[in-house]
This record gives sequence, structure tokens and C-alpha cells, in this order.
Amino acid sequence: MASPLSQEEENYVRISLLLTGISPRAVRALFDHEFAPSCLDSSLKKGYDTLKDLQQKRVINMSQWNLLFPRFPDVRASKTFDVTLIITLLRNLTCLTPPHGGYDLLPSANETTPTSDLARIKYYRNYLAHLDEGKVDNITFTTAWDTVTDAISRLGGQQMKRECDELKLKTLDQSNQEILLDIKRSNDEIMELKTSVESLKKANEDMKVEMNKLKTSQEDTVPWNIRAQISQIIDVWKDNDNIFITVRASKHVLKCITKNSCVTITAGPGVGKTATLQHVALQMAKEGYDLLPITDPGDIFRFNNPNRKTLFVIDDLCGNYSLNQNNVNVWDPVMEKLKTILSNKLTKIIVACRLQVYQDDKFESLSVFKSCVCNLLSKNMRLSKAEKQSIAELYLKSKAPDIINYYDLYDCFPLLCKSYHDNPALNITNFFQNPYIVYEAEIDKLQKKGFFSKYCALALCVMFNNNLKEGILTEEVNEETRTIIENTCVACKLDRGTSSLTLHDELNSLIHTFLKKEKNIYKTINDKIFDFLVFYFGKKIIHCLIKNAHISLIRERFLLEKQNNVDQFITIVSLDDHKMYKKRMIDEWLKGEVMEVFCNINMKLPKFRKNFLCCLNKLDVSYQRQLAHTCELRNNDTALLQLCFKGDIPMINWCIHHNGDVNQCRIDETSPLQVAAHEGWTQIVKLLLKKGAHYNTRRNDGLSTLMSACRGGHTEIVKMLLEKGAYYDNCDNDGWSPVTFACSYGHTEIVEILLNKGADYDKCNNDGWSPVFFACRNGHTETVRMLLDRGADYNKCSNDGGSPALCACRYGHTEIVTMLLDKGADYNKCNNDGWSPLTCACRNGHTDIVRLLLDKGADYDKCTLDGKSSVMCACRDGYTEIVKMLLDIGADYNKFTNDGGSPIMCACRYGHTEIVKMLLSNEADYNECNSMGWSFLMLACRHGHTETVRMFLDKGADYNSCNNDGWSPVMYACRYGHTEIVRMFLDKDAEFNKCDNFGWSPLMLACFEGHVEIVRMLLDEGADYNTCNNAGQSAVIIASERGHSDIVIVINEHSRNETSP
Repeated sequence: MASPLSQEEENYVRISLLLTGISPRAVRALFDHEFAPSCLDSSLKKGYDTLKDLQQKRVINMSQWNLLFPRFPDVRASKTFDVTLIITLLRNLTCLTPPHGGYDLLPSANETTPTSDLARIKYYRNYLAHLDEGKVDNITFTTAWDTVTDAISRLGGQQMKRECDELKLKTLDQSNQEILLDIKRSNDEIMELKTSVESLKKANEDMKVEMNKLKTSQEDTVPWNIRAQISQIIDVWKDNDNIFITVRASKHVLKCITKNSCVTITAGPGVGKTATLQHVALQMAKEGYDLLPITDPGDIFRFNNPNRKTLFVIDDLCGNYSLNQNNVNVWDPVMEKLKTILSNKLTKIIVACRLQVYQDDKFESLSVFKSCVCNLLSKNMRLSKAEKQSIAELYLKSKAPDIINYYDLYDCFPLLCKSYHDNPALNITNFFQNPYIVYEAEIDKLQKKGFFSKYCALALCVMFNNNLKEGILTEEVNEETRTIIENTCVACKLDRGTSSLTLHDELNSLIHTFLKKEKNIYKTINDKIFDFLVFYFGKKIIHCLIKNAHISLIRERFLLEKQNNVDQFITIVSLDDHKMYKKRMIDEWLKGEVMEVFCNINMKLPKFRKNFLCCLNKLDVSYQRQLAHTCELRNNDTALLQLCFKGDIPMINWCIHHNGDVNQCRIDETSPLQVAAHEGWTQIVKLLLKKGAHYNTRRNDGLSTLMSACRGGHTEIVKMLLEKGAYYDNCDNDGWSPVTFACSYGHTEIVEILLNKGADYDKCNNDGWSPVFFACRNGHTETVRMLLDRGADYNKCSNDGGSPALCACRYGHTEIVTMLLDKGADYNKCNNDGWSPLTCACRNGHTDIVRLLLDKGADYDKCTLDGKSSVMCACRDGYTEIVKMLLDIGADYNKFTNDGGSPIMCACRYGHTEIVKMLLSNEADYNECNSMGWSFLMLACRHGHTETVRMFLDKGADYNSCNNDGWSPVMYACRYGHTEIVRMFLDKDAEFNKCDNFGWSPLMLACFEGHVEIVRMLLDEGADYNTCNNAGQSAVIIASERGHSDIVIVINEHSRNETSP
């Protein structure tokens, strides 16, 4: 029998119950009044900057931070916040007036504000936590009780006051004291453990660093130093993502990259391409993908791990303003290799690209990036009014209603909100009606009020193309750079000898308004601001820009004649300045900037090229000859080679006239003839061949001129080259022959020409892919038919064992599959991983092909090396019709994979209810478990598929069986808050006191997660709330430690009711 409590022990128990049970609810009542639960998400995001600062100052610890910004699938909820965190949030995110003495002192009795009541509760909770024994004397008890209950009454209302009064009169015994002492002991143990952990943390972290380096060097395809840089980049993304508003566009992009191997996000500047790119990438990381931000396509081939889920992330693909031809030239040759890499479903690529870059004709050759495109400005993805309102409230807070009428004026609404947030002194309505007029007025004001050095600092950012290195102004520079700075100073009304250090100070003063500094480089705070600055100074100091600005700026932001559909910030050069502009181009050409000159946006216009040629012809002949012989500084390009991209015959004739060497190649051995053949300029190819161009030379990667023509489908050029004697059976370094290229791209007429010449139609590349394999892979039906008619080997497999039939089945090319089957192709031939044509068709949902294969007698029970059957593959993604076909023909639906998975397990995991019904009706073994002891019922419970659970229970499934960790189905339902499923189990008399291997009961799991309704249900059924897990924690201790005070009250009330007579 429990011994009676002493008065001091009883005081301790009562004040403990008051402070741990009732007072947290009162504090939470105030919190929920200040932060409505429905708006808690947006409220915390609005205060993100403040909260981040508190975290860095260690006011908010990591555990609390994870409650504020939980990882998926957890959600924010005030019920998970402890009293300390709640008080911190109220102190820092509200306008509540703090108590006179602050929150850490006990307020005077005549101060009765909500914040003073918070301070009272905080004071006595702190007092209780530091007691050495479970006793409180009568005087201290009376003072504390009256003070705290008055505070609770004011914060929580009369109902809570009545609960306090009841608690003061409640009959207590030893069991109540034991509960509180258990809590105290548990907290003391936790503090000791934390101290121990802290003392070991540094040694552990050092060990982790060394182990990670070792692991990276041994297993990782990414060098450890690059991995460290990537980690830093992703940490920045995570910080940015904490204030990302999820919108329908980001959901759609996530859905697309989940289903596709490559997704391109496109829109204008300021719409949210980069933010969406990073957010979606981080969501994919949660699904186990290794994120690799890259810029160089070579990194894809260097870093790709075919056995690991990898997402390559590329921002500003092919230029951040206009299309960069150099970038296209780098990406274009690797398109087919990318397709091969992406055929492995573990590898994905997601890119962001400016709309004007994506719409450029030259982008068409980058086929991989055209396969799945998400235009954030399209009707089904553009921001809705509600989404814009959420963004406005996040950045503008109380001023958000002021701009409700201006939501739709500019596509770059998210950027405008962020820009105003960073510059709140601006007039908000003027800014959102016309932000660029506001910016223009701000910059004009600098000049009018004599702040010429600030004005000049902005101009220098433009001169150096948004890449102004700090050292240019703080260290010794060359004569050319010094001249640019001096000329800019003069143009901005400063003395030529103005100190560079003065300009340096002015640049620093503009940080956070117009500029930012990253890695000692000054840039505008966003690309849209830079677009505007170039346009602004293009009107103000155009001569200085033409003569001094970075050549890339000259290349892409100045047009000599106005064109339709150009960016609003393109500068149109007046007729009077055309001569100056052309002179600058010629000067840069002579310096070796050949690509910058011939990739100039004006060079796209035939009229400009004609005028430019006239300008060249007026030069001294020796000067013309010097230009024609000048090579690009970086890759040895000549004007002739660059003009072969453009197809301008008059200018090409000029080049040949002044430099007869038509075989001068760039650094990778690309020749002018090869470029012309790739681009399809038949007359230029004829001209170059007539002038003696070498037609059998190959690039460093082995690509020949004939291969380039075959790849591009330029039939007449292919004929010319073959007539000249071009080699038609040579291969590039990857083993691709001219026939391979023609078959891969479906150029049937060229294939026929090559075959008539005697080309080898069975020659494979280095991966073992034959021409017929490529044609099957890419769905070129007529090409396949021609190859089969010629006798091509249709059963020849690649190095990984894949056959043409398997490839056609995988990609859903029904007509090609039919042709192959009619020819007698082996429809049961598996690749090295055991995938057959049928399992591939089932996995990808190609119903007609499955039907064809089954009609032919394909082995429907053949499994992959990891044990996946055809039924399993169809169940995985919910292909109901295919599952029905397989079951009707007698396929084995109880086969397990090597890791213990089965078809019905797959269907239960992903919620494909109709398939589960079919499998159950076919008498599938519904009590089978995988190697970890998981039953189908457990999977359905874990993921909350109520109807599926009901079906299993109706079938008589064992609802008390446990997995290897001792978890039963009811435990999963309790852990993940599936109330209706718990109710079904209780109605079936499921064992609700059964514990797992670590001593955790269903009640403890519900307490841990804060599922109060489930806790009530379990207690009503008689769940044991006194039992402890292996760590000595009872249900009430777990609830208390997790801050679920409402559950603590429920359990205490239940205990009181049980002991009442």
C-alpha cells in the first residue's frame, strides 16, 4: 500500500502538476491568440530572419529549430513547442510590451499584463527545475500557487482557473509523487547525457570529417574538395528554402522531375526560376537523391554514379541574358551521351533557363533539355492571386494590402516583393506600379545631388559586366583596367584621378540596396537590377560603354537596329554611334576576341553582316589580312570557322580571299568544313571542298565531317562527302560510326545511302549498342524496317545485355516490337540485371506491348536478379490493366523480391487499392511478411490507407503479428496518427499493450507524436499508462518531454478517475 505524503511533498506534487500540466496550456492559449494556428506557417516564415538570428545566438537550440522548421512529412504545430520556445517567440515576434523587469525576474503584484504573467510562469518553472529534492515548504507553496494560478486565470480563462482550484483540493498519494519524481529524474538524466554528449561532440565531429574524407576518396565519384563546396552551396539553398512559399508551379515541377529524367524550368527574370530549381532539388534530396550543382557538362560524365540516385542541377543554362553560342557548342556534342546516361532511371537533370535563351533557334539542338519543359509563366503554372498574396505577406508583412491592385503588373512579382523588403524606405505603391521608374529616380538623384562617386560605382559594375573584383580598386592593376576606370570617372563627372579607394568605399555603401558582394566580387543584388542598370547607363554614357565596357556586354546587350520580340532592356545604338560600335568590334577581333565578335547578337542579322563586311573592305588590305589570320585567344577559332556557323557566304569568301588556309582548326581540331557540315550549309561545304578542305580529318573526340552531316540529317552533304571519298566506317572515340549517328537520329535516307556504299550495319559502339539498337531505342520505325530488311542482327545485345527488343519494349515503341517479334526476336532474352522485355514493358506501363508479348508466350514469371517479377513491376506504379492481364494468364502473384517485397506489398505501400482488391480476390497470401517482418497490413497502416486496412481485416489478416523490431500494425497506426485505423483495430480487440523490442507501447508512440485523440481511445480501452520502456520512460514522461501538456493532463485525469471511489 502506498505510504502517505508529507505536507512538503504534497506541495511539491501540486505545484509540479500545476506548472507542467495546466500552465503550458495557458501559455499556449496566449500564443495561439497571437499566432492563429491556421496562419502559423506564414507567421514563422515572415519572422525567419529574426529566428535565424536567435538560432545563431544560441537562444533557439537545434531541437527547437527543427520544431519551427520541420522536415517533411512533419508539420509545424504549437502543441509541439515547449514553454521556453513559446515565450521566446512571443518575446521576439510580437508587439507585446515586455514586463518592467524583463522576463527573467518575478514581476511585481500590481503588474498584470500577459507578458508579466509569462514571466511569472517562467520564473516558477525555473525554480522548480532547480530544486534538489521533491519538497516545497508551506510559505513558498502558498506564494507560488497564488501567483501562478492568477497568471493562468488571466491567460487561460475561468475554466483553467477552476482546474487549478480542483488540483489544489485533489486527494494525492504516493503514485502522484512518483510520477513527478520520475519526470524530474528523467530530466536530470537527460541533462547528464547532454553534458556527456557535448564533451564527446568535438572528437566525434573530427572523426566524422576524417571518415567522410576517407569514404569520399574510396567510394564517391565526386572529389572530396568539390563535395565540400557543393555542401556549402546546398546549405545556402536550405537557408533560402526556409522562406520559400510552395506554389502550384513548384509542385508541378517536382511532379515532372519525379516522372522524367530531365526537366527544364523556364521563365523571364525575377519570376522564381532559381528559387524553384533549388526548392525542387531539395525535395528530391529528401527522396534520397545526391544533389550535384554543375556548370560544365563534363562534370556529368565525371561525377555520375550509375548505382546511386543522382540529380544534376544547372542554373542559367546557356547564358543568363541571351544565348551564349560558346555554351551551346560545349553542350551540343554530348546530347547523345546524355541520353545514354539518362536512360538509367537513377540519374536525372534539372535546369533553369531564361525564356529568351530557351526560345533562341540555336537552342533547338539541345534536345535533352527540350524533352520536358516547365514554363513558370504558362497558364497552369503562373502565380495565382492567392499565391501572390502569400508572397506579399511574407515579404511586406503589414504593407501587403497596399499593393493588392498591382499583383499582375509585372511577371517578376516575387522579385519585386524581395526587393522592397530589402529597401523598405521606397514608396511602396510607386515601386510596385513602376519599379524601374523608382530605381531610375533614385539613380538620377545621386547625380543631381552631386553624389558622383556613388553614381560612378554603379557604372563600374556595368563596365565590368556585373563581375567587379574588389582587387581592381584596392590593388595595382594593368594599364587597360586603369584606363577603363579613369574613363568611367570622367563620364560620371569625376576627376580622372579620383582615388580607387573612394570608389571602393562607395561600392560598400551600396551593398544591400543595389549591390551585394560575393567572394570579393561586387554584383547587383539580382539579375533584373543589372538588366536595368545596363539600360540606364546605355542612355546616359553610351559612348563610354561602347569604348570601355566588357566585350561580353557589348556582345549581348546592344542592338544597332530595333527588332521585334527583344528584351525591354536592350539598348538601341543610335545611327551616329554605329561606326564607333563597329570599330570596337574590330579592335576586339584584333585582340583575339574572335568568338565575342562573331557571336555578337547583331551578327544574327544579315543586314548587319553586310554592313560590317562593307566596313571591313574599307580597311587597309594588310589590316584585313591580319584580321583574317587572327585566332581566338581561348580555343584558336578563326573568323572563317565562326562564319561557318552563320552560313554567310560573302563574308566566308572575304575570309578565304585574305587567308587561303581553309583547314585551320580550333584547339579541339574542329575544322570549318566540319562546322558547315554540322550546320547543313550545302553551298559552303561545296565551296570549302573546292578550296581543298580536308574531309577526313577528325576532332579530338574522333568525330568526322561525315559523322557531323549524318547526325544533322544533311543528305546532300553526305552525298558530296562520300563522292569525295570520305570514310564511312570509321568511328569516333565512343565507337559511333556514320551509320550509328544516322540510325540514332532516324535519318532513313542517309542510312540507305551508307548501306548502299557498303557500311557495316552491325558495328557497335563502345557500349555494345548496334545501329538497330539505336533505332529501336529512339523509335525510328522506318529505319528499323530498313535494317531488318538488310539482315541486321536483331538479337545482338549491348554490353549490359540489353537487346533491341528489350529496348523497344522499355520505351513503348509498339510497331517496332511487332516487327522484331515477326522477325523472330528473342522475347525472353534478359539483360545483365535480369530484366526481360516483358518486365520492362510492365514497369513502364506499356499495355499493348505486354499484350503482344503474352500472346507470343513470353515468360511472365521470370524475375530480375533482385527478384522483381512482371506482376511486381506493374503493381509498383499502379498499372491495373496490366496486373489484370498477368493474373488472368496465371502469373505468380506471391513471388517475393530478394529484399522480401511482394506484388501486394508494393500495391499496399503505394495505395493502389484496385490492385490490392484483385490480388486478394486471387487468394494472395495476405499474412506473408518480407525479410524485415513487415506484413501487407503493416504497410497499409503505416501509410494510412484506411480502405486497404479494412479489406485485410475482412479477409482475416493477422493484426497482432509484429515485424523484426516488434512493431505491430496498431503501433504504426498510433505512431502516424491514423485515428480511424486505430479505431478499427480496437474494435477487433487488437493487442494495445503489446510493446516493441525497445519497450515502446502503442500508447507511448501516440504520446510521443502528440495524437491526443488516439491517447484517449487507448486509455478508454484500458491501455497501461504506467509501464515504462527500456529507457525507463513512461507514457506521461514521454508526453511531458515532447511538450504535449494536453496529453499529460489527459493521462492524469484518467489516473484520477481510476483511483476515485
